[in-house]
Amino acid sequence: MPPFRFGSRRTKLHYMTFDDRRLDAAVSLGIISAEQAASIRALAPERPAPRQPQPVDASSIGYVLGAITVLVAMGWFLVDRADWLGAGGVLAVVGLYMAMFLVVAQRLRREGYEIAGGFAVLLAVAMVPIAVIALNELTHWISPQTRASCYNSNFDVLFDFNLWDCRGLEIVVELSTLAAALLAIRAVRFSLLVVPIAGIALRFVFHATAAVFGGELGAVGSGWVWVICASLMTAAAYQSDRTQPEEHDYALWLHVIAVITAASASVMILNATDSYRHLLPGGAALAFIFSLRMRRAPWTLLGMGWFVAYLGWLAADVFRNTPVFPIVLAALGLAVIIATVWVQRNAAMLVARFGGLSNDGRPSFPGGVGVILLPIVAAMIQLPPAAQLDAADRRGMLARMKRDQIIGRRHAIITTDSVRLDSLRQAAQQELRKETLPPRAP
Repeated sequence: MPPFRFGSRRTKLHYMTFDDRRLDAAVSLGIISAEQAASIRALAPERPAPRQPQPVDASSIGYVLGAITVLVAMGWFLVDRADWLGAGGVLAVVGLYMAMFLVVAQRLRREGYEIAGGFAVLLAVAMVPIAVIALNELTHWISPQTRASCYNSNFDVLFDFNLWDCRGLEIVVELSTLAAALLAIRAVRFSLLVVPIAGIALRFVFHATAAVFGGELGAVGSGWVWVICASLMTAAAYQSDRTQPEEHDYALWLHVIAVITAASASVMILNATDSYRHLLPGGAALAFIFSLRMRRAPWTLLGMGWFVAYLGWLAADVFRNTPVFPIVLAALGLAVIIATVWVQRNAAMLVARFGGLSNDGRPSFPGGVGVILLPIVAAMIQLPPAAQLDAADRRGMLARMKRDQIIGRRHAIITTDSVRLDSLRQAAQQELRKETLPPRAP
């Protein structure tokens, strides 16, 4: 059988580079004629065509629905029959599923159905965590029980937190799944395989912060950890856009995960501190610029979400009782529409100056990876005070819980005493009735 290694030849076509856009801008400004621009283009050598986005068709939807159905069926079977099968039975069933998926993937890809074969390989990778857990139950290499110190019983920083003792099995499962996904993506070149790789990488960021700060952070600290994750994932997506082959779009899913992490970070931080809400317009502008230069729609959606969230906060909280605010908001909307019309009329000139393509035809961003990683510096500065705020919140929560427990015990004591007094009173009344002489007969 041939190995799982497939590829396609790169076509050599001419495409519009940054120099071509400058020529179009020169023609639109009347500096040179269209014939002169065509003569200059004829001198340029042919280059590889840039990656074109693949549309979502009915077959892709069918593959996704089929994969989800298979995962639900397997999960249902394993959960329902786990006690009956035992660890050895679960391991045997999972191994059979993995072998079946790999054989099906190989046959599908040999027949030319690369997407369907890629989904089969992805299902095989999804079996790895279950196999590792079942194997650990058989061998007892790592104790699955969590130590008492892993739980923050005092609602404070756990200085005795041990990462391996508390999350050893989780780390082994993640490393095994990561190794399987890396081997699979090297063999089949299926872009969706970057999703488990990216998810495991983000989880290790949380492992690192837990090891540094002695346990799980609260809402404020976790928000800044999500900022680190979003910055790292955006840098990975940018670098993948710059280096990936034209026939495979791995960066798309990295951009999607980066947008999700950025949205999660913003929600957690803004719920903890209202003052950061004024950064939403700037964040939306950066998301729009990054989306235009990288040609990635998820960042446009994120920018729109941040902009709408900021306007909603202003309307609902800040200017709730100000009648002039709707007029100002309508004027701002008209200004945005006018600016958009101006951008459309001067699109050729703007693309020539700020097109976002480097000399090799790849999308680029000013400053590159260094600028994208700058939020990590801000997050590292904010993490220590955020951890202190989380510890203070946890101590306050513990105090409220103890107060509620004391009040509950007092109420129970009072209720018990009142019931006891009522029973004693009723018993005394019954005794009095027995001792009272009956009235004399007339």
